[in-house]
Amino acid sequence: MTGRLLVVGLLSCGMAMAQAAPAPAVAGKPMAFDVVSIRQNMADQGPGLPQFGPTQDGYRMINMQLFLPILTAYIPQTQGTASFTPDQLIGLPDWVMRDRFDIEAKVSGEDLEEWQKPASQSAMLQAMLQSLLADRCKLVVHREVKEVAVYSLVVAKGGPKFKETNPDEAHPDGITLPWGGVLVPAGRGMHLYGATMKSFATLLSQVGGGPLMHRTIQDNTGLTAKYDILLQVPDMGPPPGAQTGGAGAASDPFDMLHSMVEGLGLKLESTKAPVETLVIDHMEKPSEN
Repeated sequence: MTGRLLVVGLLSCGMAMAQAAPAPAVAGKPMAFDVVSIRQNMADQGPGLPQFGPTQDGYRMINMQLFLPILTAYIPQTQGTASFTPDQLIGLPDWVMRDRFDIEAKVSGEDLEEWQKPASQSAMLQAMLQSLLADRCKLVVHREVKEVAVYSLVVAKGGPKFKETNPDEAHPDGITLPWGGVLVPAGRGMHLYGATMKSFATLLSQVGGGPLMHRTIQDNTGLTAKYDILLQVPDMGPPPGAQTGGAGAASDPFDMLHSMVEGLGLKLESTKAPVETLVIDHMEKPSEN
């Protein structure tokens, strides 16, 4: 991963970090899926949890948009976040966020043993998805970094109020997030299991920071383990313009987001920091087979 000093140096020069997609490698070996099927899915999205992510022998995505494998294939090289948000994918064709596809990809027999090792699968998956997207969608990207306003996630006085993940403790089935952790809906909130604080900051950016305030949320807690977190979403009150005799505290986006984290012994601080975007230089609809 590119160091912070290098990123700051790139910022001062106004440079972009070029990354054309072909031939990524892991441990010196070019990585690619052995067999790939990709087809547009014209059916309505059915009930149930989304299906996308690694399998025992490859990768599967069912009736989902192609921005999801892009988010898995390319991760930020700056600090503080585990994934780009959709807002940080610049230049996406409209169909990428609209049309839905099925992907079924299998690793080769010679790669299967290494694939099934948790320590190596993440890097292999990123490299293989980059190769898939370059081959089937002619994807070419580059990275840009600018210093902009962000929210820094830090530990509040009194310390965190959630527990470290117990790897021997079972948790309910949920959505395996591309950037790490398993998300399980829970009434007006959600449980996050087995997540790093980078993963949690990325989730906050997805549900609040980007959509509501157009700011990335970056992890600066210093917490390095994996955690189980219950995130409660407060009532934001009536919509703007409603006759209520005064807006509630939760009607302000920052207050809403802060309410989500303060019960966890965390807080958000406004600051400036390097933020990376992934610029799509070229992308075509995938060729089917």
